[in-house]
Amino acid sequence: MHLLDVRTIFIVCTSFVFLYGIGMMAFARKMPSYNGLYLLAIVNFLLAIGMSLIFLRDHIDIFWSIIVGNSLILLSANLTYQAHLRFINIEKKSAIPLTAILIFTIVLLFISTYGIPDATTRITLLSLFYFLQFALIAYTVWHFQQQSQQRIYTPLSVIAGGFALFFVFRFVVALFDDHFIATYGLTGSIMQALQVIFLMLYIALLDFFIVLIATDQLVQKIAELAYRDSLTTLYNRRGLDHTMEQNNAFFDKPLAVIMCDIDHFKLINDHYGHHVGDIVIKSFARQLKESTRKTDICTRWGGEEFLIILPLTDEQEALMIAEKIRVACEQLIFPEHPDLCFTTSFGICSKKDGHNFDELISDADHALYQAKTQGRNQVCMFNVEQS
Repeated sequence: MHLLDVRTIFIVCTSFVFLYGIGMMAFARKMPSYNGLYLLAIVNFLLAIGMSLIFLRDHIDIFWSIIVGNSLILLSANLTYQAHLRFINIEKKSAIPLTAILIFTIVLLFISTYGIPDATTRITLLSLFYFLQFALIAYTVWHFQQQSQQRIYTPLSVIAGGFALFFVFRFVVALFDDHFIATYGLTGSIMQALQVIFLMLYIALLDFFIVLIATDQLVQKIAELAYRDSLTTLYNRRGLDHTMEQNNAFFDKPLAVIMCDIDHFKLINDHYGHHVGDIVIKSFARQLKESTRKTDICTRWGGEEFLIILPLTDEQEALMIAEKIRVACEQLIFPEHPDLCFTTSFGICSKKDGHNFDELISDADHALYQAKTQGRNQVCMFNVEQS
């Protein structure tokens, strides 16, 4: 058997593409939160059917093999672009221009098959359409990741770009190589075999990286759930430990810690109920986020107690931040509970020579205790003599 027997390659590749479609359909059912997966499965099925019709060229009318078969593959390329937009959550764009180009290409395909039969026109036309389609995918994904800084989508851009380059090569060969046109078909053409192999490789790589990206994002979401407090979305203790492990350099520079909590929180729960207590906690957490920088680390330490890590911050700066939060909380208004108000207490400690992280938190906790014993609703600095 010839190494590049196109019929054999068609059978093998069509079977694989169809199986990939089944696999993507199953994956889409397991991952309903991801957009575009069902559309990618449809792309696989359309491509498999289109390739099958082309494979049967010697046994069915050319309308079905050339017109319908190629039209289905053209449609699959068109839908691949839409699937990419959905998967990476790009704002939906009008499908009218691409649909118009698709219809125009199919009309020209019909003319070059029946009106003015010309294999060169047909091949260059299809190559140009595929090039434009996959170049658009590559550019769209690349442009999105440049704006969003999400490098995880790079493989999708690279795959589409590589496939676009293949069709540039096919376009040039079809224009200038008469031998290519004469031998193009199912009898052993190297270019025809490469096209089928590239189609299968594209689908295989695309499906593989789509699954890989979706799985990686799912793992990140699970990790985020493990590291975040569900009520406030601030870090929990596990999240704080993980963040500090990832940022050991924090301790090589000035650092301040604020330990804070809501005064008489149990009385709020007892008087208004736990649902109102949750509202108070979320309001306090929101004030923490709004009053701190992106580089600061806000953590729900436990119950109504919170911890703020302030890199590159001294005690006086931390004092200003704590006081800002304290005043803001004191002035909060709850329309559904006009008589509800709450105050907060804060303890501050800055890193000294020989301090480790646990000691720093312990000293901030001592300062918070000092604020509590002195009447609450105030900010206290850690004092070694009073600890």
